[in-house]
Amino acid sequence: MAGIFTIESILVFVLCYIIGSFPTAYLLVKAASGKDVTREGSGNVGTLNSFQVSKSKWVGVLVLLTDLFKGLLPVYIMLYVMNMPYSAAMLGACALILGHNYPVWLKFKGGRGLATGAGIFMIVNYYILAGWLVVWAAVFAFKRDVLVANTAATFSLPLIVVLINFLPWMVVGGGLNGFTVTYFTVFSLVITLIILLRHTEVFKKAEKKVS
Repeated sequence: MAGIFTIESILVFVLCYIIGSFPTAYLLVKAASGKDVTREGSGNVGTLNSFQVSKSKWVGVLVLLTDLFKGLLPVYIMLYVMNMPYSAAMLGACALILGHNYPVWLKFKGGRGLATGAGIFMIVNYYILAGWLVVWAAVFAFKRDVLVANTAATFSLPLIVVLINFLPWMVVGGGLNGFTVTYFTVFSLVITLIILLRHTEVFKKAEKKVS
């Protein structure tokens, strides 16, 4: 892992954090309904709460697509247009999630990173996203609760990432500049852990209801 923290990668990290922290949901909900999404509903700055607060499916769709492309486009450009070293691009991917989940503009109160993470994994390794969708569909069919399905599928992400290590045909991006399975695994796990940190709130709220 030596040589990851170069001047280039640090600049990429800062720029990606700024891109990731763009407060999509906050601005769209504010424009559509005049409400502050951080103070309404669950307070989450993401697709589901944006839809519930604004009561507009179009706001929800716009938030989803914007947050998705906020992860997809920067990673695609870094890896396939700029041919940036894989480690630097993946460090930037981590920053995109950090920016979305903990935006400085909203006092570090952001979303849970699912849409942005989905955009990232579409480029990094679409099998991770496919695995997430399979688990989500299975849990939703049983529980009929979007939030529970989101959380369960997200907690399966580290297992999916590790599983890919044992299935070579699932490895994507072997020809990229500086790609190694180790870099892929470590950075993908970091991204999933950042997303998981925001999902622990679901369990905390459930515990409060029980008590």
